[in-house]
Amino acid sequence: MASTSQSAKDYVKNARLHLVRELRNLSVILENLYQQGVLCDEEVSKIQAERDGYDKTRKILDSVTKKGEAACYVLLKIIDMTRKRTLERPPLLPEKSSEAPTESKKFDLHHWISCFSFKDTHKSNMSRPKKLRKYIPEEKPDISPTELLETDKNILLVGKPGIGKTTLTHEMLRLWAERESKELDYMFYFDMRETSHIRNAKSLEELLFGVFCEPDEGKDEVLQDILRHSDNVTIIFDGLTDLCSSVVEKLLKKDLLPLAKIIITCRADDEDEDLFSGNFDRVEVKGFSEQTIKTYLSATLGEDQTKVLSNLELITLCHVPMYALMVAACFSSKDAPQPCTITEIYINIVRFFLQINSKTKKKDLNSFIKTKREEILSLAEVAFLSAERKTVNLTDLPCEDSCVLSFLKPLLIKEAVTETITTYAFLHYTVQEFFAALWLLKNPDKIRDVYQQFHKHRFYLQWNNRKHIEFFKLRKCTLRQVHVYHCVASPLLLASQ
Repeated sequence: MASTSQSAKDYVKNARLHLVRELRNLSVILENLYQQGVLCDEEVSKIQAERDGYDKTRKILDSVTKKGEAACYVLLKIIDMTRKRTLERPPLLPEKSSEAPTESKKFDLHHWISCFSFKDTHKSNMSRPKKLRKYIPEEKPDISPTELLETDKNILLVGKPGIGKTTLTHEMLRLWAERESKELDYMFYFDMRETSHIRNAKSLEELLFGVFCEPDEGKDEVLQDILRHSDNVTIIFDGLTDLCSSVVEKLLKKDLLPLAKIIITCRADDEDEDLFSGNFDRVEVKGFSEQTIKTYLSATLGEDQTKVLSNLELITLCHVPMYALMVAACFSSKDAPQPCTITEIYINIVRFFLQINSKTKKKDLNSFIKTKREEILSLAEVAFLSAERKTVNLTDLPCEDSCVLSFLKPLLIKEAVTETITTYAFLHYTVQEFFAALWLLKNPDKIRDVYQQFHKHRFYLQWNNRKHIEFFKLRKCTLRQVHVYHCVASPLLLASQ
């Protein structure tokens, strides 16, 4: 076995023969090397073009070792983190054979990688409670919605799902509508998940007056005033992930309204230097601090807040306002189940929706859910298929059962002057994610197909760019995350068996 005092480059070179023979799941290693900047697009393509796994492994090792010590260290780190998938474990008992054992049979790559001394192994010494508390943001001076509204700068609001980005923009809209000002200005809000009109808009006029009601009179004068005085215009793109229309792209590039103030919200994993190449002030929405969590739980649960405050997992979940709301709802009843994971919270929310909508007594809820099993699973399938089509608009509902509709909000799309059609969307994207995971759980044979299909094309239900690998907007997804996503619904207590 090689000495642990060796450099990363020597460590890789000395084990080259065994790595070529025994390294598995090369796509996992290749993708991680790309994500961490060790390999570029061209190098990845050349490796993938090799005829078999041995040649691909040789190409990977050659490319990495040529790049030096740092690249080899990253490779070792990747192998260490993915060893269960990329390294085969030798049998516990040697096979009986009259032949003398070869060197390759003796060499254990699991032991080999465990012997390398990684520089950052001390990072794992943090206790679990300390790790959990890292989720809760520290108390720091806040930027108020009023300050965000008053600044002339473009703003990029970034945060995880449910952290309050949309709520913050709604508060800015409220402040704008209620302020006392004699100055004529304009504020437009676009929910980028409801993109039918936005995608179809061919001009600024179609975008503004197709999504919003036209002025009662003088539409042309209003449009000309907007164009002449673009410094009086504020536009919010809530949930922007791609340039869904040429008009939106021109607005971001300031080709149409050069002095307009642009406010964008997106998840942290959706940030794109090309998409947000303009001069934006980045503001991260952190969620509730520990003191704010206590204040919120005190106001919503009273003395029952101790049930949550005594559970570290729940406290850390509550830093996301949406989860805090769910936790409070789950604990608002004395006989309500006490969730400890996000999965359990969503299960309780789903059951609560079904109970309220059906007016079923709690003791009869499991029986009711069994009768609605097919409808719930059909909704789960639509959730998955809609994600696959890169949309939250559910246009092909197999049924309009009331228990299905309880999870959705109607969206009215204007087809003509006197004609509208109704489509639907989930109340929150993460609810759609939950149902999509439920569909995969009930169709386990599809999980690997889904992973392999989208991994091959460098996207995961949403993007076709190597920089954006995600499962329903969870970027840089690996097989491990597929498993995690599968487990999100694994303890599903919807009485669906």
